[in-house]
Amino acid sequence: MSTRRIVATAIVATAFLTWSASAWGAQPVIYVAPAPPQGGAVGLYVPGAGGRISREDAIESLRRGKVENSLLGGRPHGKVLADIRFGAPPTATRPVVVVTLPPPGEHPNTKRYAVAIEGAGFHGILTSDSTRIDGLVSIPDITQAAVALAQHGRPDIRGVQGTVGDLVKLDRRLTRVHRDRGWILASVALLLFALVVVLPRAAVVAGAAAVVVALWLAWTETTRFWEVLAWMILGTLAIAFLASLRRRAVPYFVAAFFAAFLLVFTLAPDTNALAVLGPRPDGGGRFFGVTNQVETLVLAPLIAAIAIGGLPWFVPLGALALVTVGWSKAGADGGGLIVFAAALAVLLLRLRPAPLTWRRTAVTAGCVVVLVLALVGLDALLGGSDHVTRAVGTGPGSLLGDLGHRIHLSWALATKSSYTVVLFVASLAVLVWIATRTPRRPAVDAMLVALTVSLIVNDTPVDVIGLGVLGCLALWRYESVDSRPMRWGALTAVCAAAATLVLAGCGKQGVTQPKPTTVVGTVAQAAPGKAIFSTQGCGACHTYQPAGQEANGTIGPDLDKLADYAKKANQPLEAFTHESIVDPNKYVEKGYPKNVMPKSYESLPPKDLKDLVDFLSKPQG
Repeated sequence: MSTRRIVATAIVATAFLTWSASAWGAQPVIYVAPAPPQGGAVGLYVPGAGGRISREDAIESLRRGKVENSLLGGRPHGKVLADIRFGAPPTATRPVVVVTLPPPGEHPNTKRYAVAIEGAGFHGILTSDSTRIDGLVSIPDITQAAVALAQHGRPDIRGVQGTVGDLVKLDRRLTRVHRDRGWILASVALLLFALVVVLPRAAVVAGAAAVVVALWLAWTETTRFWEVLAWMILGTLAIAFLASLRRRAVPYFVAAFFAAFLLVFTLAPDTNALAVLGPRPDGGGRFFGVTNQVETLVLAPLIAAIAIGGLPWFVPLGALALVTVGWSKAGADGGGLIVFAAALAVLLLRLRPAPLTWRRTAVTAGCVVVLVLALVGLDALLGGSDHVTRAVGTGPGSLLGDLGHRIHLSWALATKSSYTVVLFVASLAVLVWIATRTPRRPAVDAMLVALTVSLIVNDTPVDVIGLGVLGCLALWRYESVDSRPMRWGALTAVCAAAATLVLAGCGKQGVTQPKPTTVVGTVAQAAPGKAIFSTQGCGACHTYQPAGQEANGTIGPDLDKLADYAKKANQPLEAFTHESIVDPNKYVEKGYPKNVMPKSYESLPPKDLKDLVDFLSKPQG
């Protein structure tokens, strides 16, 4: 072979090997430009997760296609998927991914940075299914796009109609929502506490009412602080008051809320994403769906609705809530799915007339696990994807690893400052105090179990326990005290919650009253049953003249007509009264629903139960 032919063969072979290396072996490249790119499709991205970010952490996140919370170091580890190159990309290299980076050093995570994809037919502004916000993408989206384009594949990012002006408007809106969010949450917590004290009937639905107002403000793009604050307080108060005017209307309101919430998730996810109560896309951790904060706010209304409506509401309302929260095309909150399922399981156990046993409890817990796995599997089968479907789909090891990571992050969040430690511990103390109260209330038990599960499977413990203690107090006050003046025990609990939330000046009622020991001691001398009637809160639901002006409730039957009811039931008055206390669903007066009166009074001490029956069935002089 001639020298000329050998040289030509070597050149061809070298060119082929170079092309093969570039086509198959080289790393995809993300270019870093000093100024926002002008061509192709443009968008914004959040450079990290958590309260702080740095240029170095953003680079490592872009190289690996994943983000780590700043409380856990901020810098992810794992396989490198793309190279980072500084400077403008070569003119002949298309398509390309170009980004701008934060300046050197560490900064608050309050600013978005530009990203562009040039070539491959990209125009307009960028979006993806991982954010569901036109104009905003995530770091994993950017890395996946670079890899897909290098391999001639299809990126998850896509271009939609829009201009740079739309990005400026989005960035301004994200800034304003970030500014408003902390004050609005504190105001909602203060309002919830005030309603717990003076109007517990409205307090149990106030969390859902607050979410409704937040969604409406996002839909109307209202972002001025004082307008948002006024609407959140007055709108929440008005909706909660109207929705709770009639006890029987509460299940209908809650069902309508979850149905509307589901529609917002599926038809206008950006409305929820940009609400002051909702995801925090500006923080880079979650861009859409139900957050732990919202999950906890709407938990008490769901529990109250089923406790009021009874078992007929259990399946339709429970199924609607689980789909809204857990479906990856809607709330996409796998942890919330587990929490809601646990709450529903406790309600099912407590509302059914069968006695509560360890066997029934274990079987129900097993059914909850099977139900959650079935729903997650069905969601994955239909094409859904979130962190829970991915973790379950890859086996128990991945699931336990995901749980361990969340517990690690929860610990970091709960202990990041002395304020969060005090808030968490004090809230926990209030919840333990409520858990020791008797008689046991189904709604309160369901809330306590759900909060316990939430603290295990979710990663924002301060939000969960801070808002959870308000929801639990609302359910406890509603079931045990309702519209009667607050007793000193209840006042102690809500004042502790107020101190916990650092809501100064909201710990007193405007009406003073004697301590329960004084009341019980006074009336017990004349009629022991009257003291029990008073301390058990019977007058909140029933009218009974011998009990005094305090007994003027209209939720349950008029007890002054108890003898007439006994005649209708063909029973002696004393036996009928005893049976109606320990088994309230056995005979229900026409015009009143079942499952309203708690079944827990059968656990009263025998002497107290006899004194109460005597007070109701024997003449009082």
